[in-house]
Amino acid sequence: MNSILENLTNNDYNNFYVWLIGCFVIFGSLILLALQNKPTISLIRNDRNILIFLITILILFAGTRAVNIGTDTSNYYNYGFLKGIHISNFFDFIERLDTDFFFSVIMFLTFKLKSFSFFLLTVAIIMNISFYRFVRKYTNYGESGSSLLLFLMITCSFVFLNYEINIIRNGLAIPFVLFGLLYLIQKQYKIAALYLITSFFFHRTSLIPIGCLIMVLIGENVKIKYFIIAYVMAIGLAFLGFGFDKLAFLASLGGEDVQNLAFTGETTYRVGFRIDFVFYNSMFLFLFVKFGNLNSRLNVFLIKYFIVSSVVFYFNFNIPYSDRIGGYSWLAIPLLLFSTVNSSFPRNKYTIMAWVTIFYYTFNHIILPLISGSGSSDGPPHHH
Repeated sequence: MNSILENLTNNDYNNFYVWLIGCFVIFGSLILLALQNKPTISLIRNDRNILIFLITILILFAGTRAVNIGTDTSNYYNYGFLKGIHISNFFDFIERLDTDFFFSVIMFLTFKLKSFSFFLLTVAIIMNISFYRFVRKYTNYGESGSSLLLFLMITCSFVFLNYEINIIRNGLAIPFVLFGLLYLIQKQYKIAALYLITSFFFHRTSLIPIGCLIMVLIGENVKIKYFIIAYVMAIGLAFLGFGFDKLAFLASLGGEDVQNLAFTGETTYRVGFRIDFVFYNSMFLFLFVKFGNLNSRLNVFLIKYFIVSSVVFYFNFNIPYSDRIGGYSWLAIPLLLFSTVNSSFPRNKYTIMAWVTIFYYTFNHIILPLISGSGSSDGPPHHH
């Protein structure tokens, strides 16, 4: 298996991923459209089965990759695996590898087999099954719409491939952040806290979306229009060069991703105000406010979260790889598209949802790369 895969490059993985998701978007949509007049039970069952098939492919895709795929993969191999396989005491392991606690636990348990591939496969299984559980729960196990289409929209995000093969601690943490978000909306605060704490132990940068969620809870009774005014003002501040990199205390929080906030060194990533990202997020915000049901707690909470996380993203434009922080705002887009379609078109939700998924895929993976000249060094279409 390895010998075939070792010849593949990051670019091959990128291209295969875009094709894979594209095929599922088209065939998945067609199958669901063909079934939508059949009894609901067969529609829900097929929806779930195709989703399980896609999740299985993603697990194999990410879990069998070679060490050279994803910048961070080789770091985990060199600084994690090669160091960790010689440490048999758990507490020594935690101390020596000095990374996020739950991630250390996964490494400690899988490294015993002396196989880095087994470690990658385990991470891929945990990550993808967590995403699977989330989309099933969010769609009420298929009762309130297609789990497959929701998951496909999540995979269309610019950062998702990155979660699978590169920034895997983020990838492990994100489904738990999403569960936390969902339980907060349902006012099940204790369960939400458990999920959010779990996400933090998978990756410390979960503090960013957790902070955004706390701000939304604090501003629960504040009207959306005030959030939008604050959003516009934040764009102005970001344009003038204000950013969290100017605030030294944030950089002392620990965690290498958070420490990037104090970054001033050389990089090929384009730092500074990014009109492309601002335009992208603002376009979706406009759609959600215009077409979303603003009487629904779910929609209002998600829109406020989208606004707050977008502002945090804009204030990080001066640091490299700010798109990793952008990922926390982009997570809300599929959830909002799903709930907006559900509340606006309850009778034709499958048809509309299928078209929305096709549009979202085409926009992110075909139109934007063409506009930016597909080989550009960064910008929304590009995966780091």
